[in-house]
Amino acid sequence: MPPPPEITAPLPPLYENFHQAELSLPQHDWKRTRPRNDEKFLFVAGHSRGCGWGNAMQELLLNAYMAYKAGRSFVFANYTWNDNGSQYSDYNGKKIPSLIPYSALIQGPIVGGRFPPGDPTPLAVHRDFFDHVCPQKVTFIREDISEIITFKNSAKEITDGWHDKLADVDEACVQTAPNSGQIFNFDVFGDPRAMLDIWPELAASPILTQFGWSPLVELAFDTNRDLFLPSSSLESYLTNRPFTTNADRYSMIPGLMAIHVRRGDFEGHCQHLASFSAEYAAFNSFPDMVDKFVPPPRENWETHNEEHRAIYQQHCYPSVEQIVQRLREVRKAPASKNLKKLYIMTNADKEFINELRTALWRDQDWDMISSSRDLVLNWEQKYVAQAVDMLVGQRAQVFVGNGFSTMTSNIITMRMANRFPPESTRFW
Repeated sequence: MPPPPEITAPLPPLYENFHQAELSLPQHDWKRTRPRNDEKFLFVAGHSRGCGWGNAMQELLLNAYMAYKAGRSFVFANYTWNDNGSQYSDYNGKKIPSLIPYSALIQGPIVGGRFPPGDPTPLAVHRDFFDHVCPQKVTFIREDISEIITFKNSAKEITDGWHDKLADVDEACVQTAPNSGQIFNFDVFGDPRAMLDIWPELAASPILTQFGWSPLVELAFDTNRDLFLPSSSLESYLTNRPFTTNADRYSMIPGLMAIHVRRGDFEGHCQHLASFSAEYAAFNSFPDMVDKFVPPPRENWETHNEEHRAIYQQHCYPSVEQIVQRLREVRKAPASKNLKKLYIMTNADKEFINELRTALWRDQDWDMISSSRDLVLNWEQKYVAQAVDMLVGQRAQVFVGNGFSTMTSNIITMRMANRFPPESTRFW
């Protein structure tokens, strides 16, 4: 008998409907070939590429806020893995979309949604429209600002520096140089002091107060809500509600603990962090946080190598035993009263998840323990699943995150912006 035909895995989605909806936003008047007299744009052409959604999202928030503060239309592109013109890219031997429209992940003013009544800020536009009406652009490089500010990692000094720079620019079409790199880069997001001065104004801005997850992500939450919500919950489906505000829409879910457990290649990343005594990421370093991390002195690295690695492993890549012990400690805190359900946000394989779940069942009393692997997702949702996890983590009564992770950073950003008690957010 001939061998059975080989089954080819379906190609990843390209999100054509989302892209078309972005191009069809009412502010995109394609009949025009140049900006109106009252239009001014800002495009950060050196935005991140080839990185995880956590990295891209925190940069997107600050780029959008920078344009908002400058009074210019924010120009948004795509969540970009590869912008060489290919439809698909390879990631660990698997095909992924090279580009995902941001509106498949989020909604709100960042992707062209309206600002609150009375806010005169011009609406965001897609990069394609920007290129259409702005064939000629004024280009700046990040060093135009980074070389003249005092604290180079201060998000506020960077933002204010660009505000002052752009205040003297009459030209409508402004971008940063593509080869100039990110305005807010790894050094900024890795500095625990970087967000402290900008946080009050950023948290109060429509960039965060009007931030929402996309209908695609919210539908995934609604489909799987039995994993998160109390069985007695009368909460209406997110997809049935008109959008109001971030805080109103994504209220705390009583009885839910969500934990962020990174696996895979993060083990090597954690060891790398240990080698230069890294601190918690910027958005994970608010003074109100209960759990502080003081890195071991870098000058003692060679003589205390294994000791340093063990410290980072516990906080960055904890073992099953360490996870169980840490949750036992956290559940003793007043903020953990009446926890019933546990959701494990993870990229771990099924074997590890089963081992962890079994250990937690044996040690603690839970009504339900579920994980990212238990989500029922459609084909488009599969490639934005990290955003679904972020939505769950954002709303949990208690969240235990990884202080070195940008995915955790974005969850904490939303929890803090929505005024969740700081003691409800913990770290390994």
